[in-house]
Parts: sequence; C-alpha cells; structure tokens
Amino acid sequence: MSFSKEVKKEITTLNLDEFSLKGEFYGFLRLKKELIISNNNIKIEMGSRDLFIIRRICSIIKKLYHINVEIRSKEEKNLKKEKYYSISILDNTKDILIDLNLIDEHFNFIDKIPNIYNPEDVIRGMFLAKGSVNNPQCSRYHFEIKCNEEEEYKYLIHHLKKYDINAKMVVRKGLYVVYVKKSEQIGDCLKLFGITSTFFAFENERIRKDLNCVVNRITNCDLANTEKARAAAQKQLKEIEFIQKIGKFESLSIRLMEVAILRINNPFATLLELSEASEETIGKYLSKSGISHCLKDLELHAKYLGYKE
Repeated sequence: MSFSKEVKKEITTLNLDEFSLKGEFYGFLRLKKELIISNNNIKIEMGSRDLFIIRRICSIIKKLYHINVEIRSKEEKNLKKEKYYSISILDNTKDILIDLNLIDEHFNFIDKIPNIYNPEDVIRGMFLAKGSVNNPQCSRYHFEIKCNEEEEYKYLIHHLKKYDINAKMVVRKGLYVVYVKKSEQIGDCLKLFGITSTFFAFENERIRKDLNCVVNRITNCDLANTEKARAAAQKQLKEIEFIQKIGKFESLSIRLMEVAILRINNPFATLLELSEASEETIGKYLSKSGISHCLKDLELHAKYLGYKE
C-alpha cells in the first residue's frame, strides 16, 4: 500500500463528531461531486478506487442524514484491471446539498466555500477526494491536492497559510494543483488532519534523513579540514627543511627551534595534537596558539632567507 493510501486509510478511522464529519463530507463532495440535475431533481454521484474511502462516505451519509447507500463496483479498462467503487444518492439530495451549503434553493451551485466549517475538516475531506503525499523515503518530498475551481485552490492556500504552511499552485491538465514541498510543512499538513501513526512515521523518516544529511556534512567538513591541515603541515616541513639545508637552523630562537623539532617529529599532526605531544617531545607544554604563532614566524623567516614555494 502506498504512503498516500496509508494516510487516507488512517483518516477514515478517525472518530469525529457530527460537525467535523460534516466539514469533511463537504470537502470531499466539493472536489469529487457529480451532480446530475433534471426536472428539479438532483442525483449525486461519487467514486474512488479506494473502498475504505467510499465506506467512510457511506458511514458519514448514514450518520448525518440517516440514508443507506449501496456501493457499486466495476473493473476499469486498464492494464491493472483496478476496481472503481461508486455510490449514488437519489433521496433528499436537494436538502442534503442545501444543508451542506453547496447549492441554494434555486439549484444554483454556491461557488464560495462557507466559513461555517473548521478549515482542517474541509481540507481533510479535500485530501481524501483528490490528495496525495509522497513516501518520505523517496528522494523528494511532495504533498498535493487537485482542485477543480479557483475558489477551491485559493481557500486551501489561504487556510494552510494560517498554519504556517506555504502552499503554492500550478495548473496541470486543466486542474489547479495546490502543493507543498518542504518536509516540515508536509508534516504539519498530516498533523492538521488529526492522524498520528502515519504522521509519526513521516516525521521519523524525515528526522532520520535530516540527521544523515547533517552527519554527511560534518564528515565532509572533517575530511576537508584534515586535508587542509595535512597540506599546511607539508608546507611547514618544506620551510623547516629549507632552513636546515642552508645551515640557518642553529640560528633560530630556542622557541622556534623547539616548534620546528615538534613539527618534524609529528609531521601530520594538527595544532591540537602538536600541543598534546609537546611535553613528551620537547619537555615542556606549548599551547595551540603559541605553536601557531611560531609556525607563522618560521614561515616568515624561511621567506626572508629566500624560500620560494
């Protein structure tokens, strides 16, 4: 089962009050509805490839409007031979649609989404209808809901922004696709739905991937620093070798001579490692900063004596 289906399946297990279910049903109907109007009668049709979603809608209809609805299925004409599940509502359809604020008394569709519902309920219903989210194990994060009309995508972007979720929109195949790319904000979308299992699964994987990225960055940084330290040490050894070669080593100050001996005996050590080895090598402790200053003085002295890189 895909991660999207796992999220939707968990949504359909949520035990909500009637007001929340009504908002969820409105969001689902808004994106999934097919209204057939004839002779002042309305037929509502809805469908999905996921049986658990259709069962959820049937349960909501029964709870809110005390209507039993039959589920029909048919095999789609594609290579996968998937089943498509659908329901039709024939009784009290006008009253249901007016109660939901989808049409007015004159059978006119109401474009504006009413503010009577909690936005999280409506958005949850919209996601059930036409939403998807990538598995967090994928290389990229992606959450989206496909909308039919301008009012719907503007509603989503406006209300998601209230939860600090920066959603964007792109037109794809005649639909307005509202999408979120940032992993933290996708986690906020899942949390908004009121689910826990798939939310924590998403967050655990996101944190694991982020931690791996941090570890990789630190490792790369350490490798870069090691290479930098090695290159600096090689340069210092060449400078000391030049001073020895021209017979000027004995003319160095005792402090510079001690640091030169320390470097010769520890050719690839870092400043910290040189400091830690100083007592054993030259019989007294030298600090990192003291060693650093002496190595710079050795560099200047070598250049003064004619050393060229």
